[in-house]
Amino acid sequence: MQSDPHLLDEDKAARAAALDTSRSFIVQAPAGSGKTELLIQRYLRLLARVDAPEEVLAITFTRKAAAEMRQRVIAALERASQPADGLLPHEALTRESARAVLARDERLGWNLLAHAGRLRIQTLDSLNASISRMLPVTAAANVAGSTVADEAQTRSLYRQAAVATLEWLNSDGHYADAIGTLLAHLDNNTDLYIAYLSEMLGVRDQWLPFIGSGQLSNEEFDELRQSLENDLVAIRDEHVRLTLAHATAEQCDTLEELLRLAGERLVKEGRHDAAIREAGDDRNDVRWWLGAASMLLKKGGEWRVQLDVRNGFPPYAKPDQRRAFDLIDEFERRPPFRQLLHAVRELPPTAYTDSQWAVLVALIRLLPLAVFELQNLFTRRSMTDFVEMARAADAALGTTDSPSDIALLLDHQIRHVLVDEMQDTSLAQYEMIRALTRGWEPGEGRSLFCVGDPMQSIYRFRNAEVAQFISARREGIGEVGLDELILRQNFRSGEYLVDWFNRVFPSVLAPEDDPLTSAVAYASAVPAAQHLGHGQVRIHPALGAGRNHEADVGIGVIEELTREHPGDTIAVLVRSRGVLPELLARLRHAGIEYESVDIDRLTDLPEVIDVLALVRAAVHPADRLAWLSLLRSPWIGLDWKDLHALVRNDARSSVWELLQTDARLDALSDAGRQAVERAMPALASLRDPRRAVSLRQVVEHAWLTLGGPAIPDAPEAIDNVYRLLDVIERIEQAGTLDDVAELEAELDLERVSSSRRGQVTVMTMHKAKGLQ
Repeated sequence: MQSDPHLLDEDKAARAAALDTSRSFIVQAPAGSGKTELLIQRYLRLLARVDAPEEVLAITFTRKAAAEMRQRVIAALERASQPADGLLPHEALTRESARAVLARDERLGWNLLAHAGRLRIQTLDSLNASISRMLPVTAAANVAGSTVADEAQTRSLYRQAAVATLEWLNSDGHYADAIGTLLAHLDNNTDLYIAYLSEMLGVRDQWLPFIGSGQLSNEEFDELRQSLENDLVAIRDEHVRLTLAHATAEQCDTLEELLRLAGERLVKEGRHDAAIREAGDDRNDVRWWLGAASMLLKKGGEWRVQLDVRNGFPPYAKPDQRRAFDLIDEFERRPPFRQLLHAVRELPPTAYTDSQWAVLVALIRLLPLAVFELQNLFTRRSMTDFVEMARAADAALGTTDSPSDIALLLDHQIRHVLVDEMQDTSLAQYEMIRALTRGWEPGEGRSLFCVGDPMQSIYRFRNAEVAQFISARREGIGEVGLDELILRQNFRSGEYLVDWFNRVFPSVLAPEDDPLTSAVAYASAVPAAQHLGHGQVRIHPALGAGRNHEADVGIGVIEELTREHPGDTIAVLVRSRGVLPELLARLRHAGIEYESVDIDRLTDLPEVIDVLALVRAAVHPADRLAWLSLLRSPWIGLDWKDLHALVRNDARSSVWELLQTDARLDALSDAGRQAVERAMPALASLRDPRRAVSLRQVVEHAWLTLGGPAIPDAPEAIDNVYRLLDVIERIEQAGTLDDVAELEAELDLERVSSSRRGQVTVMTMHKAKGLQ
């Protein structure tokens, strides 16, 4: 493959333009394109032109990225005084920019190297938190002095708020009616009710501005219904327009004639392909395209390889059948068309039925109540989440017509904003960026610089909205227009890998960007000169196979690679943790050392399973299975024969009561009786009254007394137990748990990494993205 000189020229021009600090840009920076270096160069250029370093704000997506950027800026400043010998062109450019910053630093007395805290490089969440802290306590009741909940805590709080709404079912008024309507819609499945409401609370920043308190009049509900249905029509019409744009007029003429003839034959033959029969002749009508999809595509979206009487092509229509296959051959050379045609089948209806609308009305009335219950929980627990923090920060900045004092202060302080990983920014975070740049006027020397790659957007689970990146590229953000740049050079991958990306991904991703559907088109790349002649793609398909077969294929590839490349590292990326147990078992059996990154569930680890039995025994003294598991644990070690002797022919007494019976103890083996006698002080502590002692303290004391820390071989096992104890402390109430299942649900969200170091590293794709 020869590097495309046009793309190389485009890349060079984009990198040069990005350093023009008088302009605002949105930069699409694919994987391996050196976007962090570009961000740092832009940041340094801006520092060299401002009166105070605080005037330049760099926003990153994660704390790790913020720390890395800060470190690299400081390193660039420290190396600026060193000789330039042997530097690569991009390193020399960074050095030149850093020297200009040091000159500015000396002239204005910043002393940045000694006071690096003046560099405003932070996450948007931390910026929201700092703005929220400027509010009076009375104006930020749910965020002032509150701890930001982690992911597990946040999910638990959302569920508790959803459950709390059910208490209104016996009240009078529209809340009870709304809950009843939703439960009836869900066949009275309260688990689904809680799950759906919890999910909606996680994205409340997206819908609260539209529904407010939910107390809409009938006329307002009618207007809302019309507005939403108009949006559905717009989505349909835009997709039809896009599909039509990917076929020539001549192809559409042929398709129209074939549809007409096929429809006539279906009527004549008494066949019932309704889509073809009802296609009509209006190419702007979705029904025409549904007929085309039915005629040319299989149900799964692949091109038909056979056309017969069922599709309107009986044996006597061979000439038309050949014309149809010729048309398919033409469309095959335009891969996006097939995707668009198949997607026509998945377009939503453009109107709600009355029963659907009744459910939506109930949801609109109920959701603000769920927010109310959530805010009550926040207040009682002195906790908040990032969504609430963002809402408070947005409120703190006021509006365009009435900016707050905080907004005016920030407007005075901040003149330039840089945003990294723009494709992973949520709607609320976009609103925050829009609020920060509110009131900016052209020509006043301010700039907004956004960098990201919509092809890499994977954080939909965190409410990231890639459609906003596409819209920002077309329309700007707020009053700030953004010039578009695309980086083309890939400094990370070999030539043959880049060539494979360029051939495969145009047919995998959408034919063109579409903010309505969050569709993203592929942007071609070129390899860096040092990677020419390198890279390899080998595919080992296991399509439709079970996990055991996938694991067999995977371990075979890994063993082959370790033999062929003994000094190289291997990354194993998976969709989710659930597909890994079989592969990890084979790695262990093959004796291949591996490092796992946040893979194993805490509740799958033996040291945690044993302590969970201890927790259940402490919370529920009559839980026979928990007590027997505790006696069987490595801390006490009774064998199955002793356990049977202890409980034989007595299904009514608790295990603790049986342990107080001399006859039962006499039935144990000598080793079993001695083990029980050693453990009795710890077991008795589980039964002691706990008026002034927390459950965490009881469990920890019993575990230590039983010699728990001496059992595991790996040091991280002790850390895992203390993570469990920390969760107990977080959720226990009055020294106990209402339900141990809540603890297990919290623990299921906790992930751990192995301390092993090996040639193979195993991680999910989400984690791999976060480690870049």
